[in-house]
Amino acid sequence: MMDYIRKHQKAAIGIGFIVVLLIIFFGWQRKMATSKSVYDELEDLPRGAEAVRSDFYEQQLTKKEEEVYQFLKEHLANMEGGILTLPQAIDGKEYQRIVTALEYDRNPFFYGFVDIPMTGEYEYVLQKEKDILRVTEEKIEKIVLFLSCAKGIEVSGRFDEEGYLVNADKIAEELSVNDSEKETKICQTMEETDKILNEIVAGLPEGAGQKSTADYFLGWLDEHLELADDTASEAKELKHMGEMLDQIYPYNHLAALTKGKASILGYAKILSELFERAGMESHVVMGSWTSQWSEEMYVLCAVSIDGQTIYIDASGAKEASLGGNRWLSEEETLHRMKFADYYEYE
Repeated sequence: MMDYIRKHQKAAIGIGFIVVLLIIFFGWQRKMATSKSVYDELEDLPRGAEAVRSDFYEQQLTKKEEEVYQFLKEHLANMEGGILTLPQAIDGKEYQRIVTALEYDRNPFFYGFVDIPMTGEYEYVLQKEKDILRVTEEKIEKIVLFLSCAKGIEVSGRFDEEGYLVNADKIAEELSVNDSEKETKICQTMEETDKILNEIVAGLPEGAGQKSTADYFLGWLDEHLELADDTASEAKELKHMGEMLDQIYPYNHLAALTKGKASILGYAKILSELFERAGMESHVVMGSWTSQWSEEMYVLCAVSIDGQTIYIDASGAKEASLGGNRWLSEEETLHRMKFADYYEYE
């Protein structure tokens, strides 16, 4: 390579000059794109007088998916964990859509989640096929509902080489009985979370419109929350599922307000919840955020402002790459983010 440069110095200099020009050009393009924010074009229209509820994900479920969703939601709400037999067998895509609705619609389940999809014979369906969306047969009949309040939450499942859960009876027993003190603590956290949310909404300036309401909520989050960006390293040191549910999972939910810090997902959920309590339709969206050099999973808060869907970077983690902006139009969002394809976002 060096020999080529020495022999063709003028060509090398020319190529280097073109590269520099391209870098400057693309940098200028990025600056121009990010300097024009949709924020400046929005009118501060009046917001709704009453709280709203969008159920963005649930309303897209099929009748079959809805039945399973309600079954799981009821068990989560009643804190009835363990190994559950679903009312209908489902495939991988149906499973993914259902657990996504449980996670992303306005559910306060910071204390539990669904995992380990299995056949009726306790075979883990992801033992061989790692992508749940490729499980096309309706063979998911059982799941494990993990609750932080379960007395045996520290007990681990044991699978044989073929992927069958060999201690199913033990898991079912240990995860189906709760610690009453932990249940009480969960209820107290939920009450405290609700109180904080109500106080934030009550602090809205009189007559605040849609745009100024969003400004107020973002300002509150910036002042009172910090980004829980150390959860990945902390998760590596956890010994069992109970520690994960107690120490990591709440940051992804509204309950993060009680801890003073939230994950990117937690920020988006909190902002979306505040919007709906303030009479503005909202939901969270997930997908792959693409930049010039990389791609990563990310979450934004979608809200209806001035008659259009606006996507807001609730945590501000992408603010620098957006030239200081946190508000994106639908067109800008679709340019930067590839939404999950098992739900409709447009």
